[in-house]
Amino acid sequence: MTGGFCVPVFLAAWLAAAAAEAEGLEQAALPAEESRVQPMTASNWTLVMEGEWMLKFYAPWCPSCQQTDSEWETFAKNGETLQISVGKVDVIQEPGLSGRFFVTTLPAFFHAKDGIFRRYRGPGIYEDLQNYILEKKWQSVEPLTGWKSPASLTMSGMAGLFSISGKIWVSTFKLYLNIHIFKEY
Repeated sequence: MTGGFCVPVFLAAWLAAAAAEAEGLEQAALPAEESRVQPMTASNWTLVMEGEWMLKFYAPWCPSCQQTDSEWETFAKNGETLQISVGKVDVIQEPGLSGRFFVTTLPAFFHAKDGIFRRYRGPGIYEDLQNYILEKKWQSVEPLTGWKSPASLTMSGMAGLFSISGKIWVSTFKLYLNIHIFKEY
């Protein structure tokens, strides 16, 4: 289920967000369920620099991402036993973080241990995620080092570019809607 083909993250995420905002749609709040998954944002993502973490990058509209939701929640509920923190990043709300991690397909999973990042390319199934941690399979995965590291100056610049691109797409899409669709005759 990883590396699903939910089309280019950049364009689809921003267009979906712009369309929802332009139409004034608000998603109804779901009943509060105790989730142990930590939502990650541009302001708190550095939490993953300490300790051991698994991160999931997703979009609410992505079918492949939705298929892994319950497995991810189960994984997070067992995080304390596994001695790992579990987070998620909504790429629509956080385009800068998707740039920082250079996420181009969804869902995307990453392992972080004390500031060393690795891309997890296995299935988003609880048993596989659990074994990845318990058996320390992440040790055989090449870390994202140098300029590829999400903590690098280069990827900080990427985060800025993705954030700006998101704002440009939203503005352009809103302008298009106003000119071509919502104009009065």
